[in-house]
Amino acid sequence: MDIEESSIQELLATWPLPTLAVAVLAWALAQRPWRVLDREPLQHAWLGTLVLLALLWSARATLGGGVVIQLMGATLAVTMFGLPLALVSLAVANVISLLGLAYLSGLAWQDIHWVSLAPRFVWMAAVPAFVTVALQAAMRRWLPRHLFIFILGHGYFAALLAAIVAGALRVAWLAHTGFPADVGLSAAESLTGVVVIAFGEAFLTGMLVAIFVIYRPQWVVTFADEDYLRGK
Repeated sequence: MDIEESSIQELLATWPLPTLAVAVLAWALAQRPWRVLDREPLQHAWLGTLVLLALLWSARATLGGGVVIQLMGATLAVTMFGLPLALVSLAVANVISLLGLAYLSGLAWQDIHWVSLAPRFVWMAAVPAFVTVALQAAMRRWLPRHLFIFILGHGYFAALLAAIVAGALRVAWLAHTGFPADVGLSAAESLTGVVVIAFGEAFLTGMLVAIFVIYRPQWVVTFADEDYLRGK
């Protein structure tokens, strides 16, 4: 494959992702998500969560065989702040983490890989966030409203399934467009990494949701005492 063919293939593989990322972020901003922060306790929680998200998006670990592990925090953000503010927060964390990694690597401004922002936002923010919303809506519709179910369902299982769906779709997309999901790995090996990431994501999200719901329920906008505690 010559350079021109490679460039055309890369363009066809990547242009839908920036379009989708811009559309999703525009929708989130149109919802005026900052209104959620009118509640003062949430302002400090949001800033702290933003720092946590930026750290998660900046940290990567490589397991044996080349499987890359990187947590997302999408389900946690949706559970705490709702979908629109979660998407905006994840977009900000995306930019902060990219700038931080560039600074630590000594990259010049013009050498920063800006084109990676859109794919990262789509696969690590938009897809798992929307999957989380769908799963949590189904849980509210079909499952009893109990504290344990909220923590285990909205925190652990929603994060687990959202990470698996997002990771599997990413691997399928890259395979369809002709690019390897992870350099040097087969699709099966990449999917193994997806499962490992999903369980780590579920453990972290479930633990933090449990802590916040018990000790700081005012930080979790999708949780209501009258639904999950009173009269139980």
